[in-house]
Amino acid sequence: MKKTLIAVAAAAALTATSAFAEITFGAWLRSALIPVAYDGEDYLGGLTQSWGGAARTAVLGVNGVSEDGMAGFTFEIRNQAGEGINMGDRTVTWLKPIEQLKLSVGKFDGGDNGFREGTGFGAWNWVRPSATTGLFFNGDDSIMDATGGDGFMAEIFPIEGFKVMVNVPFLRSFDDSKLTKANAKAYDIYKKTQIGAAYTIDGTGTLKVLWTGVSEESKIGNSKYDYTGKIGVAFDLTAVENLYLAIGAKFDIVDEDYKVNSIEIDDETGINDCKDWGGAKNKAYFALNASYKVSDAITFNMNGGVKLFKESGFDPKWGIGAGVDYVIMEGLTLNADVRYISETKYSKNGVKIDGNDDSVSFLIGATKTIGSNGNIGIGFQGATNGSGFSAFNAYKNKTVDGYTKAGYSDNFAWCVPVMFNLSF
Repeated sequence: MKKTLIAVAAAAALTATSAFAEITFGAWLRSALIPVAYDGEDYLGGLTQSWGGAARTAVLGVNGVSEDGMAGFTFEIRNQAGEGINMGDRTVTWLKPIEQLKLSVGKFDGGDNGFREGTGFGAWNWVRPSATTGLFFNGDDSIMDATGGDGFMAEIFPIEGFKVMVNVPFLRSFDDSKLTKANAKAYDIYKKTQIGAAYTIDGTGTLKVLWTGVSEESKIGNSKYDYTGKIGVAFDLTAVENLYLAIGAKFDIVDEDYKVNSIEIDDETGINDCKDWGGAKNKAYFALNASYKVSDAITFNMNGGVKLFKESGFDPKWGIGAGVDYVIMEGLTLNADVRYISETKYSKNGVKIDGNDDSVSFLIGATKTIGSNGNIGIGFQGATNGSGFSAFNAYKNKTVDGYTKAGYSDNFAWCVPVMFNLSF
């Protein structure tokens, strides 16, 4: 939920001593109407949002803070189109036993740990092309991992500019009938703990280090191999006026011979062949996000990255994207965006499948401000080689020499989105 809040403070008695709390309300809404789209074979239409799923048409976010600023809460509820009322991204209670320590429990959004890195521009804020808004262009966590869900978080501020964060993903219930038996064990909770540290140098930038635990085990023959987790490092540069620049990397901490089962599609026959990919989780990512405001009218954006595999038969994957926002006149902005990724990824039955084709996506659109809190936009988006969009897949069944190639496509998909955005 965007932190721009409406409503004024509401007095609420918390104790017999007549302490008061400030209660504020907020909302962030996005819906994408797609009057027409093409998946490579059929013409489609629908109502969705940037990342797929039901349109976010109504949200209520409530924040409460005690008068002394040492306790508070936040919660969100939604009424998404066709789904009824449901829980939002977060519902959290927090306390500060001392000024330098904040303790929170509840359901967290992915960025609540304060370490999530990414810049959302262009197609990220429209209808996201599946491949080219993935790893290298993720506007939420292309550099640092986001971790949300139920849990406990401690944030420590020992000195000015320095922060330490611990995020433990506790579960909602002790009842094994509601959770898998393994997930209810304490070890399986603590092994996924996320720990981060950030230090801000005033006028220069912020250095961040983040550990995300995983602890998976693979048995190959009589040997066992571990995938422990990921470590990320990033630096946010703030020394240059009007420039946002974040650069960083993530590394898997894993035994060299760690393997996972996956699926490959034979290019000649189209048959899905199951096999082990040696070291498929032993990889490293290097990513960059940048945004530069040239003037009040023009903002340039770019991002990109490289994904490297160790001890595997894959060449490195890489991607790059760029966009521009141009204010044509007050209240009317042109959005343009183009992205390239060297190797696309498909999904079949929930399993990631690596393809052999690159992909290009593009956006051209215009956004009109409506009043003080909303805007509407219309655009045209395209994506090559079966990339598809968050709202619909590109047509993926292709018959070659009598074989049906599921999950492989070179089709061009496009859509005409009409975007409704509102924030309070």
